[in-house]
Amino acid sequence: MSDRGSNRFFLVIVFPSILAIVLFILLTHIILIPHFEKAILDKKKEMISELTNTAWSLLEEYNQEFTDSNLSQSEAQNIAALRISEIRYGHELKDYFWIIDSHPTMIMHPYRLELVNTDLSNYEDANGKKLFVEATKLVEQKGEGFIDYMWQWKDDSTQIVPKLSFVKEFVPWHWIIGTGIYLEDVKYEIAQLKRRLYSISIFISLLVSVILLFVVRQSLAIENRRRKASSELLLSKEKYKSLVEASTEGTLMILENEIVFSNLKFSGLSGFDNSELKQQSLNSLFQVGWTELITRIDDPKKSLSIETKINCKDKSEKDVIISISKVKYANAEGYIIITKEISAKEQLEIESEHLSHELQTSLLLMNQPIKHFVKKLVKSNESTTVLELAKLMTAKNSKAVFITRNDKIVGVVNDSDIKKRVVAQNLSFEKPAYEIMTAPVVCFSENALLYEAVLLFKNKNISHLGIKNDVGEIIGAISCEDIFSIQQNAVSFLIKEIELATDVSQLSKINEKVPVLINALVESSDKTENITRIISSLTDSFTVKIIELALEDLGKPPCEFAFIALGSEGRKEQTLSTDQDNAIIIDDFGQREEHLAYFRKLGNRVCSDLNIVGYRFCSGEIMAQNPKWTQTLSVWKEYFSDWISNSEPQSILDASIFFDFRCVYGSESIVNELRDYVNATVKHQAVFFYNLALPVLKYKSPTNLFGNIIGRDTSHDQSVINVKKILLPIICFTRLYSLHNGLSETNTPNRIRKLYKAEIITKIMYDELMLSYNYLMHLRFRFQAKSIMSNQFPGNEVVVKDLTQIEISTLKKIFNEIANLQTKVNFDFKSNL
Repeated sequence: MSDRGSNRFFLVIVFPSILAIVLFILLTHIILIPHFEKAILDKKKEMISELTNTAWSLLEEYNQEFTDSNLSQSEAQNIAALRISEIRYGHELKDYFWIIDSHPTMIMHPYRLELVNTDLSNYEDANGKKLFVEATKLVEQKGEGFIDYMWQWKDDSTQIVPKLSFVKEFVPWHWIIGTGIYLEDVKYEIAQLKRRLYSISIFISLLVSVILLFVVRQSLAIENRRRKASSELLLSKEKYKSLVEASTEGTLMILENEIVFSNLKFSGLSGFDNSELKQQSLNSLFQVGWTELITRIDDPKKSLSIETKINCKDKSEKDVIISISKVKYANAEGYIIITKEISAKEQLEIESEHLSHELQTSLLLMNQPIKHFVKKLVKSNESTTVLELAKLMTAKNSKAVFITRNDKIVGVVNDSDIKKRVVAQNLSFEKPAYEIMTAPVVCFSENALLYEAVLLFKNKNISHLGIKNDVGEIIGAISCEDIFSIQQNAVSFLIKEIELATDVSQLSKINEKVPVLINALVESSDKTENITRIISSLTDSFTVKIIELALEDLGKPPCEFAFIALGSEGRKEQTLSTDQDNAIIIDDFGQREEHLAYFRKLGNRVCSDLNIVGYRFCSGEIMAQNPKWTQTLSVWKEYFSDWISNSEPQSILDASIFFDFRCVYGSESIVNELRDYVNATVKHQAVFFYNLALPVLKYKSPTNLFGNIIGRDTSHDQSVINVKKILLPIICFTRLYSLHNGLSETNTPNRIRKLYKAEIITKIMYDELMLSYNYLMHLRFRFQAKSIMSNQFPGNEVVVKDLTQIEISTLKKIFNEIANLQTKVNFDFKSNL
């Protein structure tokens, strides 16, 4: 190790360790031992004061006998003195009490009998201190207190040692009672303490020395490895630099999102020299989102090629193809970017290729398997007449009929065939189907993707495809029109359709497209926050449009109001299985009965229309159509005040979803005023927060004694778990701490972020909460989407046997994290009641 390295090691490792040992020893001698000495002495003083008070109570007892005329004063004094003279305490039962009067005269002393009835005015201890005179002066001034002096060792008159006594006056008899401790006892205890501390100091010093030796050895080994790594790094650096410089294409090397190497070819292409390139960001150099781009590079063995433009130094733009590869450099991830300018011919070829693949890349939905969108076949025999085919199409609301011969599909007839091949040519409607059918039927596998079907429709110029299963049977059909409808499921398009809708029936048809979109997002493993945000955006759009349609019919509102969402909708955490939770807050100016009647009509209309569109009525009647939940702002404040001050746990739990309110339409200021009121009212309400914490504290994971997931209920002999119930303690935890700390956010992931930012939860808990929430929500979406695609109701139950071992293991870890939440909540709220 070099001298510089040795000095640094001494300053960073050795010196702090030695300093810690020295500081510990100094701390022990300067602070700890004096502190313990004082503590021991204080404890002894407290003990003798309490003992003196106990003996003093005996005097009080016999004085009461005298007062009650049961004894004469002299009899009471004699008996009291006798009883106190017999009291002993201490390890050897040799510690005692003594009594003098205010003269002072010795009234009682169990070991110095020669002093009894003796005048003590001139009595001095070995140091010449008139201790009894000092005692009388002390009680005259304060009534009680401590005096120190020299006295014989217990019953041994030959040994004189320091002593500390507590004295207290008994006023009715002008007596002073006292007892003391020998300071030698205190010194002995302190000596024992010092020996223990010295032993601990030696042990810690030896332990730190051993650790220091170990650290020195490890540091030497690390230094050797570092020097070796530095040498290898230098070699690696030269290798990558040579690779970049030798490349025949424009090449960059990226480390930590910064350009570290570039070659002359890239400089010639961009116009920037090497030093200028190092100052450029990738986002400013290329017209592509770099952060998003690198997330698509998972396999270091594969490269990613994309077309983009490069922004040159002279402000011009050049079309290029960049190929990005991931490399390892100095234990960090780096990237090699090879850039090739596109010629006019190449550009034309690329544009042609883009045209052929435009449908493939236009929407995420187009990458879904076709089997999710297959419709049942409408079939008829080949001898069926054209007229009967037309009637069948009308009855089945279908635009095509598949023609069979001996139960085997041989062709297809669509409405266009009837128009072109029969009506346009003025032929008879009694013609059999086989004369106008298209044959053979073009078929496709159910596992093919939608965009592949689009290309096939385009190439074959057909209107319908037969869909085959894995064994080659035609199980259904899909039309070109169906796929066009599916393409319209993009979120922005749906929202635009909602805005342009003119009645509830149109909105209902638009809502039928939502599950397909959500299923695509789930299948693509998109973030659950994105999915819930999309669902909430669509729900808000439907709600706003329905309110606008209602206002057109009901007329202008008589005053300001706010239509609010509650529960999961209020938190922007809706799934595919969601009912209505909403309410109306009316400005306090609208307290007249006719105003209330207007808004109740509005609530009825909006909730009824939402139900028609597809948002079910709330089974608990927590909706704006319930007059109880369409009220003025002042009434809403009373509601929240009652919930917060109510000590009934069930009442608070029933009202908990109201604390997740959010404005969907109308006056934000009304909603903000109510939220400010709630945040101010909940302050210092310990019972309210404890009751709000109960869903977290009372949650029990669906596992048995061996940690296996068994569920709390069964269906068809299968263990079932309710994912919504597992999410409940996480949602309640974030709501609890957000309200307790005055955070106005309602969305659970955003609440978690704000709690972490405010240092209310640790980084570890933040990470665990986010992962747990997102995993459970994704699991919930996946099984709900699966149910919808199987024409089943999208619930919250999951059959345990349908989960993989990795998923089960993840759930168990989530149960452990919920247990950690329970520990924190129990400490923060239950213990503080």
